[in-house]
Amino acid sequence: MVPVGSSAAAAAISYENALCELQVDEHGAAIRQHHLEVVPAIASGELTGVHPATPGRVCTYLQSRRMVRYDLDHKVTRQLRMGRDDDALLAGMWLSGQETRLAVQVEDTSRYDDGGLVLGRIDVFDLAAGRRLGTAPLPKAREAGQGWAAGADVVAIAQDGGLRVFDAAMQPLADHPLTRAAREALAEAGASEVHALRIHPSQPLAVLAACTADTMGVRDFTLHRVTWGRAGAPEVRRFAKLHAVGDLGFGAFAPAGDALNVRVATGGVTWILLATGPRLLLDLGPSRGLQGAVWSGPQRFLAFERGTAQIVLWNLPEGTA
Repeated sequence: MVPVGSSAAAAAISYENALCELQVDEHGAAIRQHHLEVVPAIASGELTGVHPATPGRVCTYLQSRRMVRYDLDHKVTRQLRMGRDDDALLAGMWLSGQETRLAVQVEDTSRYDDGGLVLGRIDVFDLAAGRRLGTAPLPKAREAGQGWAAGADVVAIAQDGGLRVFDAAMQPLADHPLTRAAREALAEAGASEVHALRIHPSQPLAVLAACTADTMGVRDFTLHRVTWGRAGAPEVRRFAKLHAVGDLGFGAFAPAGDALNVRVATGGVTWILLATGPRLLLDLGPSRGLQGAVWSGPQRFLAFERGTAQIVLWNLPEGTA
């Protein structure tokens, strides 16, 4: 499923290699339109959706070594190659609400055949210029979208027992509020590193998770919400603690508002939570065989379950996203 930042809509790639625009409501999901013009861009390779930063009718996804951006209204496809032959693009995040600069997590396997390690890095691309602005290595192998985040015009990477923050050209920003906030949150939690992080695309807001205990894969996590201004110290608030779960990851902020999708995996089941506001964590329940979860408008959340081949829909109460 490819996220589309418009109300009651999502997109999916069909077996016929068409991009299907879906209309989703309480009565089910129906195909609104087949977009065949995008077929050359999706003929092969795995697809990874890039969550929209703002509401709109454009969907963006990563395929193998390139970004594909498709305008549903104007039926225009744009592609940009972002990797070399030995690279794979694992995840992408917008640096701002304008959706003009994209940070991508790249897995480099060029040394693998020689017995070397698989390397990871974060690249930032300017879509208007069609070029890479900068790059920085990931200190260790990470799952897609883990251990780094982009938003609010910065990129942050978990390393050195905290966060290292960069500008769009991937030049380090000394003493950024996020760096100070991570140190404070880790000290309060008694943890050594940031496990997961998300930064709001257009607001000075971030949510981070730290692992406080790990006993043979059974873990405890604390979640902190961080806000900051142009001047002054960041505000760090712990708003949740999760006990005895397998793993935790963040999805995306709502394209309008500050609700964040949180996924907790335990016992073969993924529990979907929404962090809303400074202290509220909503439990949306379990999802088996979760393949994708996307926002569809400011108050609607969708998840696709592979095992049941169903799209699960939540309509959120007003004021929660």
